[in-house]
Amino acid sequence: MLSQRQIRKSTLLLIYAMETQGVDPLAQDSFPFDSYWSLVSENDAKRYAKVLAKATLHETRSLGDLQDSLRSRTENFCATATTHPRLQALPPDARELLRLTQALPTHIHYLRRHMDTVASDQEVAMLKEHGDGVIRTCVRMCELAQNMLPALEGETGEAVEAYAGVLRRVRKAAAGCARLAHPEQIEPRNEHTDLARYAEAVRERRPLTEQMARDIFSQRGKWEELLRTLLRNYVPERLNTVDRCILYIAFNDLIQRKLDPGIVISEACVLADEFSGGKSAPFIHGIIATAVMQLMPDAPQPEA
Repeated sequence: MLSQRQIRKSTLLLIYAMETQGVDPLAQDSFPFDSYWSLVSENDAKRYAKVLAKATLHETRSLGDLQDSLRSRTENFCATATTHPRLQALPPDARELLRLTQALPTHIHYLRRHMDTVASDQEVAMLKEHGDGVIRTCVRMCELAQNMLPALEGETGEAVEAYAGVLRRVRKAAAGCARLAHPEQIEPRNEHTDLARYAEAVRERRPLTEQMARDIFSQRGKWEELLRTLLRNYVPERLNTVDRCILYIAFNDLIQRKLDPGIVISEACVLADEFSGGKSAPFIHGIIATAVMQLMPDAPQPEA
């Protein structure tokens, strides 16, 4: 599960992009988040594509050694299958399996060559597409092997037995990569845990972040007015944009979500330490503490 801190970080980056460009997501019925989301999600997308490439290369490392065996075994098997009533329907699947293994090197070569050099959005998308291509291929290879093997059980003959043996090896070699099609099912402490984490971020972070951004912008006028009353001899417009966005998030947490003031201050200071200047955290701490005293006089006051 994504942590609320991760969601806050993503929301801060997103509303900062909107603030600096003067954009209001509520100004139209359907706000085009895509162009703004690319400003904050590039690093996650790049990490995910690189981790995906690394995982697929790791899981397909033994498939290359099987290609020559599969090629020769497939030719002999297809020639023999025509004389076995139970096997006559299998040659098309056998040839498709061979074709798939022969298509893998193109994807794998691209992953090896570009995994450490991706920079642009297009390169990231291409890396992910080749990684997904390897996974789709391995999923199909497992399906074909699983469909053919039951028909080969109990059949004799050198060509059939040899093909069944290499088919089992291919199924085993492709199975690890095929499992990457469902990264959410990867168990903790698995060697591909990073893939599961980044996949979850890509899948879940965007809608949660967009919803928080909408919630904050729906009350932005209220937050600006509150901030104006809390600042002495200062106006919100002159405030550092990052600090202003952090305070919007904090006010939303404090007033709309009714989180504990201590938690709100702690999370806001974490954002300030990571994304703003060295003096921002104490300043933000003071502003939120003052807001708590004014708006929640009966609440336990956060420590200074």
